[in-house]
Amino acid sequence: MVLQATDFPPGWKSKPHTADPKQAASQAALLRCVGARNSDPDKVAEAHSADFAYSTATVSSSAASYRSQKAVDADLAMVRSPKFSPCHEQTLAKQIATSLPPGAKVESVSFKVTPGADGGPVNVAATGTGLVKVSLSGQEVVVYAKVAFIVGPLVEAEVDATSVGEPVTRSLMRSLVASVATRAGKE
Repeated sequence: MVLQATDFPPGWKSKPHTADPKQAASQAALLRCVGARNSDPDKVAEAHSADFAYSTATVSSSAASYRSQKAVDADLAMVRSPKFSPCHEQTLAKQIATSLPPGAKVESVSFKVTPGADGGPVNVAATGTGLVKVSLSGQEVVVYAKVAFIVGPLVEAEVDATSVGEPVTRSLMRSLVASVATRAGKE
């Protein structure tokens, strides 16, 4: 159900997914901030796509299946909560700050989740866009982030994109999200 090499245009390279060792702590902080419960104990299986890269962009996806629709619905309510965007901004700022080279500084972070499919497949529950400004040696670098939250029967999936200097194009993101949403809807 996750992204595959055939979902991408020519030129994109893949490497095996690398788990972020700080992901669990970041997720716990986000859940505390939003006031949501952790649905991980309800997971039956989890999968990650390869990490795909082209120029300064990286795209990946993940999917998880759950014992009950109640867990999926609870996670969906969290993503649609008015607290989610500001809490995600806080978590993202901390996560990025710890991964920067010495001397680099996070200047600003903005992240907004919009409920709904944004013109995509109906099982896209929400989309998010973010912008992180980082300074290093007097230069500013802009990192763009895009995410799509996708649901299916007893399934959650996510497509994540980050890029430096310019965002992943809307048309590519829509195509990748549609691929995962189609697979998630069939599960």
